Amino acid sequence: MRRLFLALALIAAGPAGAQEFGAAPPPKVMMCRLQDDSGTGWVPDFLMLTRQTAGPHSGRIEVFDPILQRLVRRPVPASVTADDAAARSYGWALSGVRNQSGQYAARLDYRLTVRKVDGHAWLTVSAQGYENTMQGQGNCMSPQD
Repeated sequence: MRRLFLALALIAAGPAGAQEFGAAPPPKVMMCRLQDDSGTGWVPDFLMLTRQTAGPHSGRIEVFDPILQRLVRRPVPASVTADDAAARSYGWALSGVRNQSGQYAARLDYRLTVRKVDGHAWLTVSAQGYENTMQGQGNCMSPQD
């Protein structure tokens, strides 16, 4: 887990001194620690969101966590699904996944909601074809803040 965190931090930091050469500034980063209230294993204990703030990919949001590392080995696109004075929500999806017990889901929809005042976060995961919703909660913070 420490190696994953270190790798994610290095990715988020970008190359040292890149701004001196006119490169885009590093992305804004938000890291979250979560507790899997559902016990299913589909709620990650840690995730990181990055948002590009300048350059040709300005506005691009990506998410990465241990589940994505195991299944797709790279960050996946995310989007803002709701934003008001109290909270902001982000959404992303995984397709054609199988959990450690062998259960298959054609699609998993993730929604992370972060309260702006204190960073408290809720994550819900919905599996297409199943009625239950998996949930977790925790806190998010931006290292730049």
